[in-house]
Amino acid sequence: MRSFYMRIFKNIICIYVLALCCFAYATMIHAIPDHVYVQEGQKLELDKKIPVTLAMSTKPQSVMAQIGERTFQAMKQERAVETCSQLKQGEYTLTCYLFGILPMKEVQVSVVNGKSLYVSGQVVGIYGAAQGVLVLGSGPVETVDGSSTQPAEHIVFPGDYITAVNGKAVTKKEELMERINQYGEQPMVLTLWRGAEQIQVSVEPVEAAEHKGYRLGLWVKDDMAGIGTLTYFDQDGNFGALGHGIGNGQTKDLLRLSDGRLYKAQVLGIKKGVRGTPGELEGVVYYGKDNQIGEVSSNTQIGIYGTLTKNFREEKKNESLLCPVGYKQEIQTKDAVILSDASGELQSYRIVIDDLDYTPGDKNKGIRFHVEDENLLKLTGGIVQGLSGSPILQDGKLIGAVTHVLVNDPTKGYGIFVEEMTANKIGQKT
Repeated sequence: MRSFYMRIFKNIICIYVLALCCFAYATMIHAIPDHVYVQEGQKLELDKKIPVTLAMSTKPQSVMAQIGERTFQAMKQERAVETCSQLKQGEYTLTCYLFGILPMKEVQVSVVNGKSLYVSGQVVGIYGAAQGVLVLGSGPVETVDGSSTQPAEHIVFPGDYITAVNGKAVTKKEELMERINQYGEQPMVLTLWRGAEQIQVSVEPVEAAEHKGYRLGLWVKDDMAGIGTLTYFDQDGNFGALGHGIGNGQTKDLLRLSDGRLYKAQVLGIKKGVRGTPGELEGVVYYGKDNQIGEVSSNTQIGIYGTLTKNFREEKKNESLLCPVGYKQEIQTKDAVILSDASGELQSYRIVIDDLDYTPGDKNKGIRFHVEDENLLKLTGGIVQGLSGSPILQDGKLIGAVTHVLVNDPTKGYGIFVEEMTANKIGQKT
């Protein structure tokens, strides 16, 4: 009986040790980035806490076969990549070896030219015109005969973009109303975008009792406006901002833009963040041609992109704000700063980087930090809406941008690695 219990005990210990090893292995795998950028001639180092070396990937060969051909020491010497300084610009696949022996994971390495960007931190006004008329929702319409009906129910859905009525294009909600009244009670065909698919649906308006004219019972909008923070721009005025995309407000999808612009803005007040309720910057956007400072050409999950006006970029080109880009493997869990002019003038505020997630499920949350600066805590209570895009600097390098706040603790927030933002190629409107 005693031997029986001893066997059970040993099995439990074995299972525990196996689970512990699996957990350790999974943790190490997660701590190694899938893709890294490195400046040509620069030493590439991963987390020193992980006992791995890097080598160029070779043809698959079993570990036992490799061991049979050479000693462990010889394998280490052959596989170790000393600095990566010998690699020229281009794309490479390197393999991580645990203790220099056991292959763990392949890492994609992009060897690039050194890049420097002008950091900003300026709060700007953002305007975007939708690619059509965005549907927010639907509701009942009280008709002239006293009944109540929902003409578009189960036909048109929140997040749809109406682009034409009976083949005639609409770009504004006023145009949509005109088309509906023009056709009256006749069934009409709406052309709309639903996700990535363009479809047509048939609906029949009803005559409304409260307002003269015909209605579909849809709540719609054709544009958006707000404030955010400009992160950086380059010598040619190409900029990146926000660190996340502009949503349509109804679904998790991005707002489909037909036109986007940046304007000068001013912070007039600050609603401080408190536990459970995010704060926000409250300000005014100065519209008009004279106050336009840029055009938005791309709205993506990792930021908005476009080009600044020549006058604005020349005005803001300050050599003291020209910073080299720092890549994820260079970032350390220690002090850093964020830049913002939320107080009325550009200030740097001290934060502490708490954790780095090299392979996050959400690219906007690779950096986790908390605010230490008493001036920022007094001003805003921590991270608030409107600070998204504020550049994060460490050791004189631009390493990321503020993206999110922890709702239950406004002193804590997330950021995106700047290499994710700069990897985006400025393209057509999306």
